[in-house]
Amino acid sequence: MTAMTWVSRIQPLARDGETSRLHRLERHRHVIAVSAGAAAVAATLAGWTPSSNTAMAVVIMAIGIGMPHGALDIVLGPRMARPAAFFGAYLAVAATSVLIWLLAPVLGLVTFFAASWFHFARGDSTHHRHLGSAGPLLGMSTAGCAIGLPLAFHPGIVTPVLSDLLMGTTAPTVEQVATLGWMIACPSIVVGIVAGLAALQIRRYASAVELLTIAVLSGVVHPLISFALYFALWHSPRHLITLDIDTRTWARTAAATVATLIIGTITWRVTDPSPATAARVVFIGLAALTGPHLVVTERLRSAISFSGAPRALRRR
Repeated sequence: MTAMTWVSRIQPLARDGETSRLHRLERHRHVIAVSAGAAAVAATLAGWTPSSNTAMAVVIMAIGIGMPHGALDIVLGPRMARPAAFFGAYLAVAATSVLIWLLAPVLGLVTFFAASWFHFARGDSTHHRHLGSAGPLLGMSTAGCAIGLPLAFHPGIVTPVLSDLLMGTTAPTVEQVATLGWMIACPSIVVGIVAGLAALQIRRYASAVELLTIAVLSGVVHPLISFALYFALWHSPRHLITLDIDTRTWARTAAATVATLIIGTITWRVTDPSPATAARVVFIGLAALTGPHLVVTERLRSAISFSGAPRALRRR
């Protein structure tokens, strides 16, 4: 079956509630994200080259902006299980992730890439479920481009960062980093072409524009900047918009976010206040939270609709 034949069989899902407040928020988010991505690409093509410190500062700010979607775990998790059991399991998974990274940094880093690709793809697929069977392909593509293309096109920039994250246990070469990037990017590009054609076939132009924007952003812009923009403008706000959380939950989420940032800052200052240590704290911290966050979001995913979170999770 040819790609176009397969695309012609794609049927969009029902567009229930597209005039709702949540869909209006998503449209605004889409415009902001695409505009910011296009601006970053234009600035890069015009000659802008951020320093490593500037790029890391942008990442840290993006993590601060995007962290509330992860901080929701400690608010929503206890509503799905007994609080003591939930927090015990959550901390155990996070501690195990850190321990694996410290004892076997290569395994920790590869696991982090794989888990991030899966988690981002699942989030993007859920958002694009109106594309029917093409939704998972588009999710896989956008997530894979966001992770793989920076490695493939900017191995010289990424390699020193990965060396710091591996803490001297091994020294990846530029060629190895580029190869890893293309291993992720190639299948992402192939399925992205199919998913993009499907989106155009059913006149879902915003989905096609998003895919193109993320691909170009990830391939052209400084890798830390492109990751920061994807995390803060695509992945995190979609999660928050989908859940449509109430005011009380927002307050608890903000408190958890501030607490996490404080803990991360103290860890950085106590260990070694250097850019290399900052990168380790940021990315190992993300790896520690990715595992338990992935479990929580998968528990939520089956019950969440785009019109809001399940009533059991929206206590006021």
